[in-house]
Amino acid sequence: MRYFILGIMIFLCLPGTEQVHAQAIENSASDEPVEISAAGTLEWHQKDKQYVAVGEVEAKQGEVTIYADSLVADYYDDEDQKASKGKETASGVKIWQLTATGNVILQNTDSKAVGDKAIYNVETGMAVLTGENLKLTTPGQVITARDRMEYDTNGGVAKAVGQAQIVEGTNRLNAQTITARFVKDQNGKQSLKTATAIGGVTITTPDEVLTGDTGIYNAGNDTAEVKGNVTIKRGPNMLEGARAQVNLTTNVSKMFSGEPGSGKRVKGVFFPGSSKSIPKQDSSNEVHP
Repeated sequence: MRYFILGIMIFLCLPGTEQVHAQAIENSASDEPVEISAAGTLEWHQKDKQYVAVGEVEAKQGEVTIYADSLVADYYDDEDQKASKGKETASGVKIWQLTATGNVILQNTDSKAVGDKAIYNVETGMAVLTGENLKLTTPGQVITARDRMEYDTNGGVAKAVGQAQIVEGTNRLNAQTITARFVKDQNGKQSLKTATAIGGVTITTPDEVLTGDTGIYNAGNDTAEVKGNVTIKRGPNMLEGARAQVNLTTNVSKMFSGEPGSGKRVKGVFFPGSSKSIPKQDSSNEVHP
C-alpha cells in the first residue's frame, strides 16, 4: 500500500477507528471537490488510476453523498486530459466515476437511494444501483425495483427497472419499468412531476384497480391515463376499453373505446346492489363511474 500527495490531498491516520480522508483539488465536471473518507484504509493504485477506500466509506460532491463498505474512485490525470483534448489543461486529478459496494446509500438533497452496489458518474450525475431491495425514498414517494435503479441526480429523473413500484400515500403504481421525473421548488425541495409506466401497468387506489399496457401519472393535477387493454375494477363492477383517464382526487374515472373505425367498444359488467357506484354509458362511447 502506498500513500502520496499529488493532485489529491491525503491525510492518513492509523487504521481502525481512525479516519482516512481524501479531497480532490479539482474535478472536470463541477467546481465542487470530491471528498472521500474511510474508517479503514485508502490506497492509491497508480497503474489502474484508482483510489480505493475501505471501511465505512463516505464520499461527497456538492449535494450528493455516498456511503458504502468500500469504494473505488476512477480518475483522469494530466496526460489523459492532454491526449483527449490535444491541448494543455489545468493540472490536477479529475475523478470521473465512483463505484460503491456493500450497504450503499446515496443521498441527494432530500432523497435517498439504497442498494448493494452503485456506480456514480461524477461528470454526468448519473447513478446506477443494483442488488437486493433497491429503493429510492423521496419526500412524497417510495420507489422500488428488482433489477436496477437509475438515478440522474442532476436532471431529477429516476428509472426503476424490473417489478417497479411507486407508492404515494394510499395509491400504488406497478409496472415493469417506471420513470419518475422530479422538480425542485425555490427552496430546493424535490417533488414528483410525472411517472411514466411501461409493461403490465397496475394502478391501485383504495377504491379502484386499473390495469393496462402503459400509463402516465401527472402529480400536478393528480390524474393518471392508462392505455392498451385497459380494465377498471371497482368492487365487483368492471369496465374494459382502450384508454382510461382517472382523477385520483375526485375518484372519477373515464373509459374510452378504440379509435374510430376500429370496431372496439367500451364494455362494462355491473352487479346490482353493489355498494360501489355503478358507471353509466353515454352516447360518446365513454363510461363514467
